[in-house]
Amino acid sequence: MNKFISIIREFYDAIMDLIFVEKNICFICNSYDEDITKDHICIDCLEKLIFIRHNGCTICGKYLGDNLKLRKCKDCLKHPHSFTKAVSPIVYDGIAKKAIYEYKYSNKTYMYKIFGRLILHSITNSGFDKVDMIVPVPLYKYKKRLRGFNQSELISKYISNNLSIEIDTKNLQRVRETKVQNELHREDRIKNIKDAFIVKDKKAFINKNILLIDDIYTTGATVDECSRVLLESGAKNVFVVTIATGKDDQTNNLKKESWKLM
Repeated sequence: MNKFISIIREFYDAIMDLIFVEKNICFICNSYDEDITKDHICIDCLEKLIFIRHNGCTICGKYLGDNLKLRKCKDCLKHPHSFTKAVSPIVYDGIAKKAIYEYKYSNKTYMYKIFGRLILHSITNSGFDKVDMIVPVPLYKYKKRLRGFNQSELISKYISNNLSIEIDTKNLQRVRETKVQNELHREDRIKNIKDAFIVKDKKAFINKNILLIDDIYTTGATVDECSRVLLESGAKNVFVVTIATGKDDQTNNLKKESWKLM
């Protein structure tokens, strides 16, 4: 029955992709403009996003503002991570926060296209070593059934198709329900997510450079736990990319970086 439902849902999504009029429409504000092409974002929304280019933490990718002397965020100076490096294209603030919320909770599944395109730029400029496999951070089965989709999985499939990299959506599994992370402090987030993930078939990740994809990076507790499990299963390195990242505590002035999408 679950397999049948999955097939029906994929068929429905494919039909919606065909009938949804997306040409010249901004996915964020729904405005129409003939200048809007495959980026699916208008100039007004683009200018409201805070892009991260050369001013992100060299470990987790958090935005460091216009202080060019900073190389690592406050969190990475204090706490080691399991992953090798993380990057994000934009700051989790303002219009970005609203757009991601609508993507996840308002059933705007088509928005994976705009987020996937933003992420492609981060991957291209990340300096990651050769990636062998893409793995999305999994949702607990009940939450995925309730929401109808895994937001990270949709983006992962987009990245996989565009970069021709193998994707694995089956072997990293979330085996228990956890509290919403953004409601918890750092220490509680780590406890909350501890042992929430397992690897079903460890042979799948042996000696692989994994690109782990999630929606938001704040403290990194979730991707750290996923990375730990993947590394214990034989992965060589785990690189992380998310749609957006939180602000570094040392950042007092958010200076916008302009970034022309290609």
